[in-house]
Amino acid sequence: MRPDTLALLDSFWAAHLHCSPADLRSQRTLFIPDPDRAGAAVWLIDKTCALAASPPLADHLRQLLGSRAPGQAFEPGRLKMIAAEYGLPFHGPEAVLAADSGGLTAESLRWMDSLESASEIQSSLGEAGHRGLPLISISLAHRAARRAADARGFELYATVIYIGERTHP
Repeated sequence: MRPDTLALLDSFWAAHLHCSPADLRSQRTLFIPDPDRAGAAVWLIDKTCALAASPPLADHLRQLLGSRAPGQAFEPGRLKMIAAEYGLPFHGPEAVLAADSGGLTAESLRWMDSLESASEIQSSLGEAGHRGLPLISISLAHRAARRAADARGFELYATVIYIGERTHP
């Protein structure tokens, strides 16, 4: 992915997660209490794990995962157990992909609904590309959709797991 695109994405997601863009490239495990959340969004961006969660859940996650490396903190099985402890639904892991073709000039991001076929992805990509950098989230279990997105120029930006409500900005 182009450096300017990574900078745009890091800036956007840092604002959404209430941290700095540099935090997303720190190669650490970050715990971000967010009183506006009922659950948690757990992001693996490059070699950084950012856990934005309601304050009680953020404290619990810090106690359980605070000494773990980012890849270990992002482990879905462990996060699924935490979701069950809190009685919250578990969503993911999902690949968050961006279509960073050289022809797109992105001043903003355009979130696309999760699509499954190559033709749906291509059609939506053309439409979204005129209004900003297209982003899509695809379950890691849905390999056909991931291959279709890869074939249309989408690249992996991050992987995300939601504990509680699945939210996209």
